[in-house]
Amino acid sequence: MKKYLLFFVISFYCYLSCHAQTTNTVKKTVAFHPPDQSTLVLDSAGNTLPYENWHNKLITGQYRFTFKVPGDQNAGLILTQLSAEEIAERYANMPEPPQGPYFNNGEPIKPFSIGGINKFKFNTEAWAGKVVVLNFWFINCPPCRQEIPELNKIVASYPNDSDIIFIAICLDNKSDVEDFIKTSPFSYHQVVNGKTYADLFGIRQYPTNVVVDKQGIVRYNTTGYGPGWEQWIDKAIKKSLAAEKSK
Repeated sequence: MKKYLLFFVISFYCYLSCHAQTTNTVKKTVAFHPPDQSTLVLDSAGNTLPYENWHNKLITGQYRFTFKVPGDQNAGLILTQLSAEEIAERYANMPEPPQGPYFNNGEPIKPFSIGGINKFKFNTEAWAGKVVVLNFWFINCPPCRQEIPELNKIVASYPNDSDIIFIAICLDNKSDVEDFIKTSPFSYHQVVNGKTYADLFGIRQYPTNVVVDKQGIVRYNTTGYGPGWEQWIDKAIKKSLAAEKSK
């Protein structure tokens, strides 16, 4: 999980490096070191930001760094929020996330049966004619928690659509999950004590997201979290729905 999150954090830092080089009137190579807890980071008003504050904002993909003094990282970095247009452009130019190590796109998913909170039951035989969206997570996984609001937006965009089932398989027990979703709603059907199901697929890194089409074929999967990744989940859902309608 950490290596995938780190990949995207580093990609944001590289974005700064490219941005800085293209905005200088004199083109030159500027050495840039990925910021860490020792880096001086300021907001637009010049206030020093704690590491956790600026790091959590940066990994949303809605912020970027600029040099306080052009080309001098030691003088400090300024964290600025992107405009709606810049965010849209960034997301549009993002490559598709790498396929995760636990599933293979284009291949059938292993058969399994599960039961969740609120008497929810499901097995692979029951998804004939349905697109199934899976999320493997656990409560103390920061990127898992961070992506939940974006996953909820996807669910909300398919209100009362009986052709899609959203299932979150959590490693934690029922009482912990119920307590968590009281304050942090998660719109997927919740399956608890999910280690058995994670082990079935060999999952060791989280979050892992999977989209399975109406024939039980994996159409999208990735492990880890990065800003804008939810758009690829939604694209896979739409493609799976459209493929069935075109037949």
